[in-house]
Amino acid sequence: MEKKWYYAVDGVRSGPVTFEELRGLARAGALKELDLVWQPDFGPEWRNAGQVRELFEAMAPAIPPVPEVKHASVPLLGVTGSRPSCLAASSQAYARVVAVLFKPFDMTRWFSMGFCAWLAYIGTQSGNFNSVGDNQPGAFKQQMDGALDKLSTAWLHPGVVALVIGVVLLSVLFALWMCWLRSRGDFMFLHRWYRPDAPIRQCWLASQAAGRELFEWRLYFFLIAFLLFALDAVLAYRFIVEPYLAAGKAWCGAMLTPTVACVTAAVLLGVAINLVSHLAKAFVVPVMYWHGVTASRAWLVVFALCNQYPGAVLCYLAWGLMCGLAAGVAILLIGLSTCCIGFIPMILPYFGAVTLLPVSLFFRGYAVCFLSQWRSELIPASA
Repeated sequence: MEKKWYYAVDGVRSGPVTFEELRGLARAGALKELDLVWQPDFGPEWRNAGQVRELFEAMAPAIPPVPEVKHASVPLLGVTGSRPSCLAASSQAYARVVAVLFKPFDMTRWFSMGFCAWLAYIGTQSGNFNSVGDNQPGAFKQQMDGALDKLSTAWLHPGVVALVIGVVLLSVLFALWMCWLRSRGDFMFLHRWYRPDAPIRQCWLASQAAGRELFEWRLYFFLIAFLLFALDAVLAYRFIVEPYLAAGKAWCGAMLTPTVACVTAAVLLGVAINLVSHLAKAFVVPVMYWHGVTASRAWLVVFALCNQYPGAVLCYLAWGLMCGLAAGVAILLIGLSTCCIGFIPMILPYFGAVTLLPVSLFFRGYAVCFLSQWRSELIPASA
């Protein structure tokens, strides 16, 4: 290669050198971007080395192929595991929380894991405390009659209809976005349970495929739940609201049976949705994470657990509820002991997840430890 390049560092001219030698100086730091370089094609003017971009461009390394993710060939069905213990699972989860968050205490790790916990629970926690106001029967009837009057007249105004439709559409889009983030966050948070110091970017990339699969499952699930609630609302309107309006807004005994039926159906449906959502986060997400299976196939594993040890699963739910109540009381006492100042970070986005990280990390591990007691071979060695 022809030696035709000259360079000047601190006013001292050197050369001629080849272009590869000049680039070697740039990589070694001996030649800066503001230093001067010249070669015959530049004419009478010297140029800054930074203007010759090839000098400072890093050589692109050979990109290796993406390794194939291999999951342990463990049968997910047809295997009878050991009866899991909720008490032992909670003890193991507590020990893990102490080891990860407090031995040693690392503020950077705490805030980083808190971000993953925030994504995992985003949209599912609320700090609002609503007042029911005057709950006397007469006042309640007046409020309901007023609401019915407003609804009956609101649909006569096209602007109101357009506004309501727009608000509903924006709310649906926002809810879908939150659900997508929460689906990614579930796997990111579980990843941090096993790898507390993993970078957030690594967690985000690792959760891409599984998060999309979980989001799609949740989308179908909540669509079915919405249709069931809509059916209950239609029946309530048909057998309760219409007779009530036809009777001049007067209550009669014939409305009691459909009212009890519709309210009971709504309550049972709400309980079922919350139970399925909890089992999905607690058990389905770990199985998907460990074996890279779809949500539907992971549910078969959960059904097998519930079929083999229904009593243990009920104990898991009951003990988890007791632990949640105990954590709530502890949080309340801490907040009150600080003259309610301690409640401020708890109600703030992200900071609330950071503040309550020990609680959320405990319940994440509680489910994982419970599953591992049932069938420890479900957890790959690399997890």
